[in-house]
Amino acid sequence: MSKRNMQQPTPNLPGIALMLAGALAPGLAMGSPSEGVMQGFPPAPEWRVTQANAFKPPYLRWSMRHAREVSPTRGIGRAATALVLTEGNPAALDPLAFSVGDQSMTLVGYLQQTSTDGLIVLQRGQVIYERYLDGFEPGQPHIWASMTKSVTGLIAAQLIAEGALDPQRTLAHYVPELRGTPFGEATVQANLDMQVAVEYPPRMPPDLGLFAATGLIPRGEGMPGDIYSFLRQVQQASNPGGKAPFFYQNGSPEALAWALRRITGLNWAQLVEQRLWSRFAENDAYVQVDPLGTEMASGGISCNLRDTARFAELVRRELARDAKDDSFNQAVHRTFLAADPAVFAQGSLGPGRPGYGYRNYWFQKNDGDGSVEASGRFGQKIYINPRREVVIVKLSATADQARRATRADGEVNIPAHVADSPAAFSSMVTAVLAALPD
Repeated sequence: MSKRNMQQPTPNLPGIALMLAGALAPGLAMGSPSEGVMQGFPPAPEWRVTQANAFKPPYLRWSMRHAREVSPTRGIGRAATALVLTEGNPAALDPLAFSVGDQSMTLVGYLQQTSTDGLIVLQRGQVIYERYLDGFEPGQPHIWASMTKSVTGLIAAQLIAEGALDPQRTLAHYVPELRGTPFGEATVQANLDMQVAVEYPPRMPPDLGLFAATGLIPRGEGMPGDIYSFLRQVQQASNPGGKAPFFYQNGSPEALAWALRRITGLNWAQLVEQRLWSRFAENDAYVQVDPLGTEMASGGISCNLRDTARFAELVRRELARDAKDDSFNQAVHRTFLAADPAVFAQGSLGPGRPGYGYRNYWFQKNDGDGSVEASGRFGQKIYINPRREVVIVKLSATADQARRATRADGEVNIPAHVADSPAAFSSMVTAVLAALPD
């Protein structure tokens, strides 16, 4: 999920500063809740979260933790037996220092500057560092934003491994309603890899168009009323080179999710519950839905910090084994087949991610360790390092009101602050790895 926005750009409101303590015991919350927002019985009018302000500071942080109260949702049930996370030896990472551009900061300072709500580090399945900030609590759900795409990619890869979905067929083969659209005329794999020649109408960029369709922002004139309508309002982009360039946008995963529903006869939440959440989750999750009950498969999941870490740890463990008779295991390995860094580098997400590749809605770091990432707007991050057996999860409320490009050669989204950049997260990860035993 992403920001709410009016038809005209509005200036950023000042964020509520985090009050961080010094070094704390692992797992102890740092800071206090943002004052005012949705406080009181009733809340004061100027502190109420609405469709028009929910994704602007200082209302953003509340929205990230209360997505179920922002728009309708559908539940995703937990596992009968959760994946066990044991407590490891606490790592003293609070004073950890690293460079971001020409700045030097500690881990605590980085968490403060990026409006982090929760950070957890696992090594070999053991929790070695855990922080909750600004009143965020253990067990409290938090929006994943576009990390949700990575879930959709794994489910698609599992259906491919089972032979139910052919990656080389066009998506329109499975969803005839998409025939004639860029998504429908592109192959399943092209949609999974964001290599679709698509152009969004100027009034309907791929972020605001989808949020209007899902009911997350006020619906302007001409905006779609549901996700299926959103997918049919796009245009074919000119593609002189023949092969579509990398263009990160929300339509491809939403179109692919339509095919997953058609193939299985299940809604997206049922697929996630049966094929993924039932393998690891200690608590229920939920996903935002549009007026037709269609789940937002590109950005709608909310769950708590530890279950997010369990999801990442599940993927890490599957990468460590090779079970030819297990379609989920094969889906994980298929997802992380090498992607071409040159294709990714030419796209709008290339800056700050040198050497990266992209496949099945996952980022491949190509660092020699087999590291992969999932990423979402407002600072959501999953990092998995198979060789070091490390998982890092960051859930945040980082302000981001920049509109997304409507075509592959459109504007590049540059973070307003260096600490919010992909390069800053990478520097933090490098410092954490250096501080941990090999």
